[in-house]
Amino acid sequence: MNLEQLQYLVEIAKHRSITNAAEKLFVSPPAISKSISNLEKELGILIFRRSKMGMVPTQQGKTVIKKAYEVIKKLNEFQEEAKSQKKLAKAELKISCTPTLAYPTFYSLLEYQKRFPEVRVEIQEKEVSEVVNDVKMEQCDIGFLPSKQTFLDRELDIVYGELGKGSPCICVGRHSHLISHDFVTPEDLINERLIAYNGKIGKYIMNEYFPNNEVILYTNNLDIIRKSIIEEVGIAIFFDFAFKKDADLLNGNLFLIPLKSVKLPDSKLWYIHSYMKPFSVHAIRFLDCVKTYWN
Repeated sequence: MNLEQLQYLVEIAKHRSITNAAEKLFVSPPAISKSISNLEKELGILIFRRSKMGMVPTQQGKTVIKKAYEVIKKLNEFQEEAKSQKKLAKAELKISCTPTLAYPTFYSLLEYQKRFPEVRVEIQEKEVSEVVNDVKMEQCDIGFLPSKQTFLDRELDIVYGELGKGSPCICVGRHSHLISHDFVTPEDLINERLIAYNGKIGKYIMNEYFPNNEVILYTNNLDIIRKSIIEEVGIAIFFDFAFKKDADLLNGNLFLIPLKSVKLPDSKLWYIHSYMKPFSVHAIRFLDCVKTYWN
C-alpha cells in the first residue's frame, strides 16, 4: 500500500468513476484500475463494485476508504499549514448555499465584512445536491443548506453541523386579510393566489396540498418572491428561515404565519465543509458570524 493508492481510493469514491478520477489525477484509467486491483489483492478484500451508479464502495471498502480519507486529510493539513501565510496574503472565501438561505448568508456576510474587509467573498446559490457536490469537489470553503440528517450521513467526505431549523409558513404582505390569523391551514388558502418556490419541495407542497389553487409564479429568486408579496401579487408558501431578520419583515412589509395541517417535518439547517480540505481560517470566522445570526 502506498500514498498514490490512497489518493486513487479517495478520488474514485468522490467521482464514482475511475475515468473521472484519472482525469483529476492526470493518470491513465488502466493504471488506476490496475493499482486498485493490486491493493485489493494485497488486502484480501473487494473495495469497489461496478454498478449502474458507477464504482460503489463495498461495506469493507467504506472502512478502507474512510482510513484513506484520514491519511490524505492529514497530508492536506500539513500542506495547508505550509501555505497558510501565502493564503492569508491573498484572502478569499468561497461560499455555496441554497437560494432559501441567500438572505441569512447575506446578513451574516455584512457582519463578517465589517470585521474582515480585506477578504474577497464569492457566493453561489445552488440546489441542495449541488451545494453538497461543491463541498465534496472542494469548489468552495463552506456550504449552507436545509436537509435531512440522514442525507448528509450518507456522504463520507463531508463534515456537517446544525445551525437551526425552520417550519412551514405563509408569507403575506401588510394588507393581507390573513394577518389576523395565528396560523392557517391549506383549507384557509383555497381561494388564494400562490407564489411557490421552484424546487422539489416547493412543487411537492403545491401538488400535495394546493392542487386546485392558482399558482401564479414559480421561482427560486427570493428577491422576486419578496417583491411579489409586498406588491400583493400573491402569497408565498415557504419555510420561515428564508426571511429570518429580513428588513421587510422587521418593518412590517412582510408577515409570516405558521402553516398547519401539512405533513412536513421541520427543516433543519446545516453548514458543511469538506472532510479532506482543511477548514480555512476565513471559513471558521464566517461560520462564527453565521452562528451569531441564527442565535
